[in-house]
Amino acid sequence: MQSILIVDDLESIHEMLDAVIQPIGYNTAFATDGEIALQKIRDEHYDIVLTDINMKPMDGLSLLAQIKEADPNAIVIMMSGYANVENATQALKLGAFDYLTKPFKVDQLMLSINRASKERKRRLESGNTAAAQNSILLSGDSDLAKSFDERLSRSAKLPTPLLINGDPGTQKSNVAAVVHARSEQSGEPFVTIDAKKSEASELPELLFDGAGGPSEMIRSAKGGTLYIAGIDAISHEHQAPLGNLIRDLKGETRFICSSTRDLEQLVEAGEFEDALYFRIANNALQVPSLRDRPDDIAALALAYYAQNHLPFTSIGEGALALLQGYRWPGNYTEFQEVLAAAAEVGEGQVIREADLPDKLRDISSWPNLNDYLAEQSDRYKQAVLKACQGDSGKAAQILGLDEGDL
Repeated sequence: MQSILIVDDLESIHEMLDAVIQPIGYNTAFATDGEIALQKIRDEHYDIVLTDINMKPMDGLSLLAQIKEADPNAIVIMMSGYANVENATQALKLGAFDYLTKPFKVDQLMLSINRASKERKRRLESGNTAAAQNSILLSGDSDLAKSFDERLSRSAKLPTPLLINGDPGTQKSNVAAVVHARSEQSGEPFVTIDAKKSEASELPELLFDGAGGPSEMIRSAKGGTLYIAGIDAISHEHQAPLGNLIRDLKGETRFICSSTRDLEQLVEAGEFEDALYFRIANNALQVPSLRDRPDDIAALALAYYAQNHLPFTSIGEGALALLQGYRWPGNYTEFQEVLAAAAEVGEGQVIREADLPDKLRDISSWPNLNDYLAEQSDRYKQAVLKACQGDSGKAAQILGLDEGDL
C-alpha cells in the first residue's frame, strides 16, 4: 500500500484529507510544517508528499527544494489557498508533480493523487527496466564483451569525470547507470540531464542557477552522479561555465557525460570548448556497436527474453544467421525492438527465422568490399592518431604511411 505524507499547518485540513484519502487505499501521515515533515521523511519512506505552500517557519517551496535535493524522484503535490502564478511556476520548476489551488474539488484531488501514484510506480518500474537493460547490454562471452566489461569497471572506480562515446542506439544512458552502480557513489543519487531532449532555452536553467552556480537539479546529485546525455548539444556559450562547474564540484559530485559525435573533431572545428573537453575526456569509454559483436548475438537475445520473462530459451539456426548478418544501424535499441516483435508472433520456446522481420533479409544496405575496407582504414587511422595525441608524424610512422596520407 502506498503512503502519503500530508503537510499543512491546519489540523482541520489533515482531518478532511485523511477522510478522503485513506478509504481509497493509502496510508497517511501528517506534519504541521516543513521542518517536521523533513524529519519524518528522514525517518520513514513516503511515496507521495502532499504539502501546502503557505506555512511557517519553513514554507512549502523550501520543503519541496529540500525533498528534491534528497530524492530527485520524489513525488510532491503542492497546495495553495492563493491562485499565485509565480508560486505555481516556481513549484513546477523545482520539480513539483502537480499544483492544486484551494478550495479544490475532491475529484480534482483524487485525479492528482491517482496520477502521482501511477507515476511513482512507473519510476520504480523504469528503474528496474534500466537495470535489466544494463545487464542485457553486458551479456556475451566474446573478447570484445569481456574487455568492455573490464574497462567499464575500471572507469567506474575512478572518481574523475567520465566521457561515454558510442553510436546512436548503444544505450549510453544504461552504461552510465552501470558505471554509477559499480562506483563508490552507488546508493547515492543518480540524476540525468538529457541535453538533446531538452529545449535549448531550458538548458541553462537545468545547468545553472541565477548566479551562474549549479542548478537545483545539479545540486540534487550531491554525493552521487550527475549524468549529462548528449553533451555535444549544449551551446558553445554554456560549455565553458559548465566546465567550471565540473571543476568546482570535484570531490562532491561525479560527472558522467555522453556523446554520439566525436568531441575531439568538434574541438578542432571550433564547435566545442577545449577546456570542457579536456576536463571530461581524460577518462573515456567507447561503447561497442552491436554489429561488432556477432558472437554475442545469441547471448544478448536470450538475456533480453529472460529479463522480460518471455518463454524463449533458444534461437534457431536460421534466425541466428539473420540476426548475426544484419548491420544493426539502430544498435541495441533496434535489436530489442526486433526481439520484442519476434516474441509477439513466435510460438513455443524457439525464435525461428519466420518470426523475424523482412528487413533483416535485405542485403542492399551492405557496402561493397572496397568501401567497407576504406571505412575501417579511416577508423584505424583516427584511432592511431588519437593514441599519438595528434602527432601526425608519429602516427604515420606507426601506420607505415606518408604523413600526407593521414
